[in-house]
Amino acid sequence: MNQNPSLQRYNLLSQLFHWLVAALIVGLIVTQKLHVAAPEASESAVWWIKLHISLGMLVFVAVIARILWAKVSPQPAPLPGEPLIQMAAKLTHLALNFATLLIPIFGYLRVVSKGRVAEFFGTPLPSLIGESPWINDLMHILHGEPMEIALYALVGLHVAAAIWHQYIIRDGSLERMLPWGKRA
Repeated sequence: MNQNPSLQRYNLLSQLFHWLVAALIVGLIVTQKLHVAAPEASESAVWWIKLHISLGMLVFVAVIARILWAKVSPQPAPLPGEPLIQMAAKLTHLALNFATLLIPIFGYLRVVSKGRVAEFFGTPLPSLIGESPWINDLMHILHGEPMEIALYALVGLHVAAAIWHQYIIRDGSLERMLPWGKRA
């Protein structure tokens, strides 16, 4: 990361990427729940899962763009704190980035390994593997309930840490990622 100790806040594009990924994750949760709630194989179930797949692929693209932007744009240095806390924050951010890259890949593999077509907002994407029952079985685990629980835990930890920093420690951590936060 291209850190600049004099910066107190993330730039607007970094903030946009952060909140876009957050909104897309909420969209993925909602579309998955609506897909499950719809009658099996109904038109609405198919519509919701297609939207879920498209949003997942959009997350993948947004996270890659976010990581690339963080490499080339100046970013504020981490807030001062205990080394163990800083290491935990760094590991959590790495895990979130890793998860938001791998989970869409696993979702794509889950669809195409079943012999189905994955679409990105109506545009069919080529299958890189074709029908493969053993990959499909594995993807039901890697893009199923265990992954969902792990993602909820990571996001929950991230949100709890942001709230802790902002309202208990009062170090302005959350304001660094908000466009309307205080300016240094």
